[in-house]
Amino acid sequence: MERGGPWLSLALPGGPSPSPALPGRPRFFPVSPALPRCPRRSPALPHGPRLSLVVPGRPSLSPAVPRCPRGYLIAAPSVFRSGVEEAISVTIFNSAKETTVQIQLVVKGETVSRSHGTVLDKGTIKLKVPPGLRGQAHLKVWGNRHLAEEGHIFHNYTTVTIDSKGSSVFIQTDKPVYKPKQKVLINLFMVTSDLRPVNDRIEAYVVDPRGSRMIEWNNLKPFCCGIVNMTFPLSDQPVFGEWLIFAEMQGHTYNKSFEVQKYVLPKFELLIDPPRYIRDLSLCEKGTVHARYTFGKPVTGKLIVNMTINGVGYYRHEVGHPVLKTTQMEGSAQFEVCVRDMMPADVPEHFRGTVSIWATVISSDGSKQVTFDDSTPVQKQLIDIKYSKDTRKQFKPGLPYKGKVEVTYPDGSPADRVTIRIKAELTPKDNVYTSELVSRNGLVEFEIPSIPTAAQYVWLEVFQELAEYDVSDAFGAPKEEGHFWWPGMSSRRRRRSSVFPWHWDITKDARFAFTVGRAALPPEPQAERRDVHG
Repeated sequence: MERGGPWLSLALPGGPSPSPALPGRPRFFPVSPALPRCPRRSPALPHGPRLSLVVPGRPSLSPAVPRCPRGYLIAAPSVFRSGVEEAISVTIFNSAKETTVQIQLVVKGETVSRSHGTVLDKGTIKLKVPPGLRGQAHLKVWGNRHLAEEGHIFHNYTTVTIDSKGSSVFIQTDKPVYKPKQKVLINLFMVTSDLRPVNDRIEAYVVDPRGSRMIEWNNLKPFCCGIVNMTFPLSDQPVFGEWLIFAEMQGHTYNKSFEVQKYVLPKFELLIDPPRYIRDLSLCEKGTVHARYTFGKPVTGKLIVNMTINGVGYYRHEVGHPVLKTTQMEGSAQFEVCVRDMMPADVPEHFRGTVSIWATVISSDGSKQVTFDDSTPVQKQLIDIKYSKDTRKQFKPGLPYKGKVEVTYPDGSPADRVTIRIKAELTPKDNVYTSELVSRNGLVEFEIPSIPTAAQYVWLEVFQELAEYDVSDAFGAPKEEGHFWWPGMSSRRRRRSSVFPWHWDITKDARFAFTVGRAALPPEPQAERRDVHG
């Protein structure tokens, strides 16, 4: 400013002077007088840099007379783009009335763009930058320039950079790594700053790792929507390393890299085909490992199989003995799964678990892959029985009752020609229905012709007897009372029944108490009976 007039000084209270604006960062013009804070309004940026406005020749104000400080803060980009409408933020602190703000962009002493607006407290003014400009310019801002209006009076300016790049180019390749003799597919996308397509001409070229320009395209024109497609075939003996694609438009250069590497076999996929389930714990089952490259060629190399047994459910803490097998393979190889060698020591007869298999293949070229499978169930009882989901838990006295039982193998497949005994009773000695049915397609359908009208509870049992298994090993009940085991169990055992779901029982699968749906509940059954809902 001229000598004798108002002048602006930049001060950081309690800190060092601010550094110049970095390229691409907003530039600030903050001003606020070094006076006591106004009690009714707080500055927007109390910790930022402030400029003190001092008029020479006038006495300073006494600190004892509080006044509301007035100042301004202007934020603008330090780099303007030609052909783009830029936004300048203006904040006036403690303004009582609107202030007319004028903005000019001056290049080499000539005003090339101007804009204005009114601001109360804070506002944004748009300034259109003319196309084709490039270099340094002055951004000048006035508040109430002509002194003909009310509002805050100020004037400031700064230097900004005008970049002629009003558009951008994005380079895309079909993959990041190429092999000899492959073709590099290149897409160029040209857009403006608001992502609209640009159809200007562009030049491009490819440089190898040694810096040699291998191919060049001149005066490329987008065929549509600002998109240019190019292809570049690699030779059978290219230079290995990082290649660069360069694109030039409007005086700006863009680049993208891709790798060229020697040919190596890709990774292969490894699959384990385990036994569906273990049919006999004393016999060995067969498993198979398949290894193929992604293009279908079988893998030749060494197979290492590591196996053990891990308990599931209540027996999840049981871990068997590891078994290691090694063999050569070409595409696939079989291995034996011998459960008797892996079973944990002293496990109960009703133990359930799975075979955990780790398969490692080391190919002839040194590649290594590892895979895991634990889908093979291990259990002595090969038949699982349970009520179907559509079996009702209520009955109506005097009417027939229909139900279904699902019979499956350990892997979930349906079990056929399995004899299932179904029994319904009102009390332990009052039997109303007993039948033995054979499963078909994994299902047993039964019908109780009639239930006495006075019945409140009906105990329905579904079970399969095993001649060689004694339930006393697990539940402390003799074999001849096996299907009546629940009444004979102690109260402690009955409480544990909720912790050990009956679905893994070998003699009986489940036991339901079917009740009449009424508003008032009937009295509790005898102590030795419990409602068990599966």
